[in-house]
Amino acid sequence: MRVGATIFNQNYTDWDRYEAEERGETVGAKPSKSDRQIFTEELEIARIADGTGFDALWTIEHHFTPYTMVTNPLQYLTYVAGITSNVDLGTMVVVLPWHNPVRVAEDVNMLDAFLGDGREVILGVGRGLGRREFGGLNIDQNESRSRFDESLQVLKQLLSTGRCDYHGEHYQIDDLRLRPQLERDLTPNLWCAGGTPDSVSVIARNNVNPLIIPTTSLDLSLQTARSYIDQRAAAGHAGGANTKLALWTYVAETEEEARAGAEQYMVEYSDSALRHYELRGDHLKDVKGYEMYAATQAVLSKDASPFLRGFVDSHPWGTPDQTIKRATELAEAFGTNEIMFIFKYGSMPIEKAAKSMELFAREVMPALKELKPAPLEPVAA
Repeated sequence: MRVGATIFNQNYTDWDRYEAEERGETVGAKPSKSDRQIFTEELEIARIADGTGFDALWTIEHHFTPYTMVTNPLQYLTYVAGITSNVDLGTMVVVLPWHNPVRVAEDVNMLDAFLGDGREVILGVGRGLGRREFGGLNIDQNESRSRFDESLQVLKQLLSTGRCDYHGEHYQIDDLRLRPQLERDLTPNLWCAGGTPDSVSVIARNNVNPLIIPTTSLDLSLQTARSYIDQRAAAGHAGGANTKLALWTYVAETEEEARAGAEQYMVEYSDSALRHYELRGDHLKDVKGYEMYAATQAVLSKDASPFLRGFVDSHPWGTPDQTIKRATELAEAFGTNEIMFIFKYGSMPIEKAAKSMELFAREVMPALKELKPAPLEPVAA
């Protein structure tokens, strides 16, 4: 099994100032810790991953809040490509409704050209959820499903052949040809995250590899993965499928030390997700295709404590042995061929993240690389 690391670039301690400013209150213009300092610090995650045997380095896309501050993951990874030598580079995810899919294909193709034959670019894509992000980018969130569906179809053509003819509601493309020309079919490197039934149906129908990024509970994420496998089979795509799975971790020499870190920083991460996605609000009840998240909002607006505890109660952390045990259980349950671990989140200092990551690389990662989880199979099989 492959093992990756992920860069988030969160400025968690700025949430109170940010939300006060959003409400129109008078606050300081700058966070107590600058965003640029966080960018500089978190490049250390990339350097550790490259030097200690991780298979890949991943990053994410978000806009406008302290949640995560990577606004263009392919641009970020192009820089990371220049300061690393060994790791593959992946996105988890590029949010397709916010982009022209032709430009996404061009950027992936160009990064692949820079990497050459020794390394891979892995394009994880998704549909998006944040109200502030759709609004700030002037994209109607009610159109997200149709834009997502059409973008996937355009990407599959361009990444497989370098050419595209497509006529849909949002995109009209006639005999388009990529330059630089493709050297190989890149569609095996296309993976897709889906957290709603609408998104899962699009991914399954298009037979795109499943990328699992838990935004709620791992149990619900596993149900979603199984639904994908069954819908994929129903659409006529034979056989099982591996997943790629994102997990949060914190590793220390003693359980007591690990628990202290997990209890603080994983709960902070959960809090940041609640705040970024406004999961205690009610705005999603009026947005087409987000009915599942609207139901989640209704529950969390009454009691968010299960969500706040969700990551620390279910993700792999602890001593190296404890982390291996839980990560193995999850890898086998999800039929995963790669886990992307998140080492720094919430207000965690880079020194603590680096210490946890280096211990993980020495004492956890070798055992996980020996795993060979079986793909998820449809129920009928």
